[in-house]
Amino acid sequence: MNFCVTNDVEEHSIALNRLDEATARQVHLKGLPGLLDLYSKYDVTSTFYFTGTFAETIPEAVELVMEHGHEIGCHGYSHEVERSFDLLTVEEQITDLTRAKKAIEDIAGKIVSFRAPSLRINEGTVRALEETGFQTDSSIASQRFDGPFTFGARKKLKWLFSPRTPFFLDHSSLMARGRSNVLEIPVSAFLLAFTGTMMRVSPSLNRTLERFLFHEARKEDKPVVFLFHPVEALEVEGATITTRRSKSMFNYIFGDVIRQRMKLKNLGKRALLLHEEILKKGKMNGFEFVSVKEYRRIFMERRHGNN
Repeated sequence: MNFCVTNDVEEHSIALNRLDEATARQVHLKGLPGLLDLYSKYDVTSTFYFTGTFAETIPEAVELVMEHGHEIGCHGYSHEVERSFDLLTVEEQITDLTRAKKAIEDIAGKIVSFRAPSLRINEGTVRALEETGFQTDSSIASQRFDGPFTFGARKKLKWLFSPRTPFFLDHSSLMARGRSNVLEIPVSAFLLAFTGTMMRVSPSLNRTLERFLFHEARKEDKPVVFLFHPVEALEVEGATITTRRSKSMFNYIFGDVIRQRMKLKNLGKRALLLHEEILKKGKMNGFEFVSVKEYRRIFMERRHGNN
């Protein structure tokens, strides 16, 4: 059984609810070291998806993660809401991916794994990923339902109909198994998301979800995929500011104000302790921690072995 621990490395400040270079610096100086020490403790090989802007601003952060033996992936060029992949044409996505890939590969060498900012993609993303040489995607959370607490919520309703096991993406539908070269490795979910946010907002509900996902992984021989943000390992002190990122009042209230208040729970040391609990249980249940790239290799070997 395989367990993919994945991390989205971006400049987004949970406290300010916007991109912030100072936060990126803190992620490099405090968030990443604490997380990397935790992974070393449990012999975890993980995947870190960097935005191109983060790699350009703090290339030594990419080098630090590489020194610890983890896979480097791509999280798009920027985490700006207006540049979300589900809003872009195929050509715009290719431009974004090309720019991001160069920024990251100048430091890390060839990369093949991608996750979209805010998990927002459209049917054109498959072609864009193929055109730019990516082999895996992890932007779909099968059967996850966030309701109004996420941007791009209407398009994400398609997740409810997506396969629960890894599958090659189709060129015309994100809900169907297809013949592209891009292996979709879904973020684990079942209505609730198996993410750092859910882990911090409600540890008890997350433990219930975890038990279900571990049982399913044993029964279906599918990987568990956990999503964390190194920024969650930072302490937040003092007053917070809610930056409006949506023109819609409805989206602002749910996607910015309420969502931000929930995301402020259990940050810093508490987040790392909760994350450690998940890793410890993964070890106890016999999971092998592998990178997304390594899981694709395992998947292909099993597929060819069954033919």
